[in-house]
Amino acid sequence: MKAFLLTVAVILVSTGSIFSQRSFQNFPPDYYWDLSVNYGGSEITRPLGPANAYQGTKTTIVPDFSVRLDYAFNPRWRMSLDIGSRKWQTTGTWNETGEYGTPLKPQNVTFQIAKPAITESFLMNYVIPFYNKFQTENKANLYFGGMLGLVTTVNDRSSAYTRYNAQPDSNYTFLSRYDYGFGMGVSFGVQMGANYYFLPRFAVNIELAARYAYVGTNDTRLMDANQKFHLLYFPETFGIKYRFP
Repeated sequence: MKAFLLTVAVILVSTGSIFSQRSFQNFPPDYYWDLSVNYGGSEITRPLGPANAYQGTKTTIVPDFSVRLDYAFNPRWRMSLDIGSRKWQTTGTWNETGEYGTPLKPQNVTFQIAKPAITESFLMNYVIPFYNKFQTENKANLYFGGMLGLVTTVNDRSSAYTRYNAQPDSNYTFLSRYDYGFGMGVSFGVQMGANYYFLPRFAVNIELAARYAYVGTNDTRLMDANQKFHLLYFPETFGIKYRFP
């Protein structure tokens, strides 16, 4: 009888050990996909390439929005498709000269580079997973990796003029907004982030990224001076993530 009970105990321990190892090695057995919505801020550098007077001197932080679909090859590697949107613009100051060469006060000009800039990107991330104490549930992840994709800038090549409305030439009008033309190009960069699953399928996500974009536009004004540009942009986003089989 004692031998029988001892044999049963050994079998149960061995089975439990095998089950535990398989659960850990094959994790996640149930969830391979993640869908997330991300929102935050993004800032750009000046758009190098156009004529100096059309690059602007100041940039602003603008809203950055994206939707991302992730696929986990295994607990360490994930590939993602990300579609994002943000506005790119700079401002500058132009010296103005009125009728008969009269100097006027400098005026601000807005350079609308993209409204919006839409990106379609593929990301590959290396993941460092963290589990619960039973090694049965993925509770959090750190990740970092690279990105390669396309960027489309939406613009209509329009311009806006504003009346000076002051002495000595109140009827003088000046260029107050210049929109680049529609453009297409490539984008690549790096990112790092972290997420925490506060529910089995829902997580919060924080990500910092640096991107480079090179764009050719259809802006044929000024002898094609503004027909191509390149810049850096830096999305910093917070997201809600849902995982599913």
